Amino acid sequence: MQSSNAGYDLLRIRPIRTLIQWPGFPYVFQALMLVIFTTLAMIGWGHFTPAGVNDKLYAKTNIVNLLIWGLWWPVMIWVAVFLGRVWCMICPLELVSNLAERVARSIGIRQQTLGRWLRSGALIIAIYALIQMLVPGINLHRVPAYTSFFLWGLLGTAMLVGFIFKDRAFCRGFCPVGLLLNAYGRGGMLAVRAGSGATCAGCTGKDCIMACNRNRLDGRSCPSLLNPPKLNSNKDCLVCGQCIKSCEPDNMQLLLRRPFHAADARESMASWPLTLFVMLASGFVTSELTTEWESARKIFVWLPDHFAFMFHLSAYQGWLEGFWTLFVFPLGVWSILGAVTVMFRRCDKIIEAWRKLALPLAVIVSAGHMSKALAKFTSWVGFLPLALRDPLGVNTAVAIASKSLPPPAPLLSLSTVSFLSLALISLGVVFSLREARLANPDGYRHRVLPKLALAGLFLAIVVGWSG
Repeated sequence: MQSSNAGYDLLRIRPIRTLIQWPGFPYVFQALMLVIFTTLAMIGWGHFTPAGVNDKLYAKTNIVNLLIWGLWWPVMIWVAVFLGRVWCMICPLELVSNLAERVARSIGIRQQTLGRWLRSGALIIAIYALIQMLVPGINLHRVPAYTSFFLWGLLGTAMLVGFIFKDRAFCRGFCPVGLLLNAYGRGGMLAVRAGSGATCAGCTGKDCIMACNRNRLDGRSCPSLLNPPKLNSNKDCLVCGQCIKSCEPDNMQLLLRRPFHAADARESMASWPLTLFVMLASGFVTSELTTEWESARKIFVWLPDHFAFMFHLSAYQGWLEGFWTLFVFPLGVWSILGAVTVMFRRCDKIIEAWRKLALPLAVIVSAGHMSKALAKFTSWVGFLPLALRDPLGVNTAVAIASKSLPPPAPLLSLSTVSFLSLALISLGVVFSLREARLANPDGYRHRVLPKLALAGLFLAIVVGWSG
């Protein structure tokens, strides 16, 4: 094993190796998730918040919104940070797109190659922003009918993209969480890497990269068009295991390593789509953190709410809050952070500073996102037994609203979550500074202040949770 990839190879554990090498992996798991996915989409279809019930309460009692937004989404944030893009391994949308691609190929449809613009993630930014606008705009995350439509929309898009494009195009250019997993998962502790460099260099088959192997059902060359022997980052690898299966010399490894491993490649400047994603995410995460502290929430939304009142736009208040959260607020914050960086003469332009700050700040943003995810999961998970007994959640919501049924207690108190989140964000600062140093060794100290400023904002809000 190369020292630069030091870690424990999980393939040494026989049950794990057997599972990864099994022809049904990962298809059986993807199929199981597809069944769950479509079942939830069917259950939620046409169901709206009942009269007299708070929509947030109904979101907790309805099995569709509870599982998708209250439990799966927070867990996925944590899994992405700790294990990288491992969710992609079992994602049902990848299976749908894969099957659609195979069907299109079998009936003679000439499929297109994903263009550079789509590969960059530019469309993903637009899709992500639209979804986040729909959250305050129509309460996408609280109305089962809207969530159902959203799930069917994802399935339809994955199928359509699979018919038109080849080579895992949906995952690479259309997946709404593609850039989130790219940004948050870079420091993940699970990594697919080659073992001996000499073994790869002497391999004559090159089965993991040969185009003629790409259409196999099992043991394919990398479906994401990566070069497995040269993998040095988690940002694009979907951990599908195909390169492990196809490797004749048995040289590919599934490593469990320290977070933010020093051997991984760093980018001195993030791409524009990734930079824009981190900017949008910083606004979204700030907004989400304030929802656990009413006073902070009032301050955060004062400007868009006041604007709506002044211009008689109350019907569009949610949309205005979304626009403020995703565009106006981040632009203001990042303008200040960029100006500070320029002031120390480490960059000539603010937009250059944004690109240099994006990836280190993504670590702090992800820590803030994990904090909110922890708060949400612990307050929603207690509703799961009730939702399993009453999947539509109407009777449960009405009973809780009428006080004939007490709501479940949170798994952890908000004070405890606040304490854990303080530690989490502080640790995020440490890793953020380390990432900045590894990516830009010259002058990284002059970019410490922007990181401390964003972390300070998150910490100030989290401290208020316990008040």
